[in-house]
Amino acid sequence: MIDVMSIDILSSAMCSLKETSKDNHDGTDYYLTDSMISVINFDKVKNEYVKALMVSEVPSSNDALYANGEDLYFIEFKAGVVSRKVYSIKRKIFDSLLIFTDIVSVGVSYTRANMNYILVYNEDKNPLSEKEQKEMLDSKSRVDIGTYFWEGKAKKHFIRFDLERFERLYFKNVYTVSQTEFEKRFVSNWGA
Repeated sequence: MIDVMSIDILSSAMCSLKETSKDNHDGTDYYLTDSMISVINFDKVKNEYVKALMVSEVPSSNDALYANGEDLYFIEFKAGVVSRKVYSIKRKIFDSLLIFTDIVSVGVSYTRANMNYILVYNEDKNPLSEKEQKEMLDSKSRVDIGTYFWEGKAKKHFIRFDLERFERLYFKNVYTVSQTEFEKRFVSNWGA
């Protein structure tokens, strides 16, 4: 297991999860979590990484990297409409994976076994699409039942926004969750 805190470029980019979730909309700061859990601000890591390379085009990056025991989590926060940003989200995934694997000198087989990806979205701005509703049988109560069945019984989870292809190819698990689900399923289990 990689001790991310022993790598200077990673350990020097520590901040709160809340800070990495900040979005500035209409001059007002908006946060998708209030958690003060310590995470690595991966935007800062990316900026430090490219400084030495002197590249003309700066890559994209996920917002945070969280280390929880043996598992790592890339976290991306989206306060706006996600369907308009799917391409940029995918680019952030690829760029972040390449930067991370270079920094820690591992291959994708390592991330596939040890890293998870979480997209946290604003539920109010990202209701289920018609296609998703049909997939979940057109009913909010059936979404809840489906979520219970898929996640509780079958150990599966519903992945939105065309990100399912990244699971088992690049990441151990991929999660697309609302800010409320994120607090309940992840933050509360991480301790703050």
